[in-house]
Amino acid sequence: MVLSGVDKMIRLQKNTANIRNICVLAHVDHGKTTLADCLISSNGIISSRLAGKLRYMDSREDEQVRGITMKSSAISLHYAEGKPSVFCLFVLIFRALPLLFLN
Repeated sequence: MVLSGVDKMIRLQKNTANIRNICVLAHVDHGKTTLADCLISSNGIISSRLAGKLRYMDSREDEQVRGITMKSSAISLHYAEGKPSVFCLFVLIFRALPLLFLN
């Protein structure tokens, strides 16, 4: 039997050992939305080329128009062990550089 994405997520979440709740907090323009897009692209929900541009979690029209996140959002994702995409890894390293130089 082949499980759909929704069926698979329901099956995984029935076991609380499979659940990890995370919260992403950072100063403005420090890559929170880009990180969220990269995590979402790792699940195949969006293309890795769109990660950091699409702003998938900004669901309100005013957030999309203004290019800023105004309301918190939640999503369920499946983590499969493996390497992140090269694009997402590059973006995360690039965004972290100012922090590396300040510390």
